[in-house]
Amino acid sequence: MNYQQTPAEKLDTDALLDLILRGYDAAHLEQLPKLHRLARKIEAVHRANPDVPKGITLAVKKLEHSLTDHIERENAYVLKRMEHDQPPMPDTPIAQMNEEHSVIQRQLKKLRQMTRNYRAPGSACRSWQRFYLELNALDSSLSKQIYLERDVLFPRFQF
Repeated sequence: MNYQQTPAEKLDTDALLDLILRGYDAAHLEQLPKLHRLARKIEAVHRANPDVPKGITLAVKKLEHSLTDHIERENAYVLKRMEHDQPPMPDTPIAQMNEEHSVIQRQLKKLRQMTRNYRAPGSACRSWQRFYLELNALDSSLSKQIYLERDVLFPRFQF
């Protein structure tokens, strides 16, 4: 399906779910291990450089863990229950998913702070520059996905 033709806010529920699952979730799950490896490499190679954010590898790993767990729970207990505009079961944990979104947003904020809003220093090698560019793209993509879930999809099922 081509999502570029229709604003995401106007997609029907099944198309929006497909965009979230196949577009955002799949891309994020593929990207995070690569970012973790890049962070580890940069911290190891440039450990003497004071511009390297200390703990960046751990921060990326925590985001990877949080997001992987969140996606697994959200897909199993929330998104699957919304297919074909089915009314959600009373135990659908939408509030829990929104709390997890807040945790992920705080982790992204920490990464922005650690990296000076993803601005690589002049001494940064190409890998370091690429890491910041890709981390910035992930931040933007995750923020858009959280908006689509929290502000577009979930309200369709809250009464």
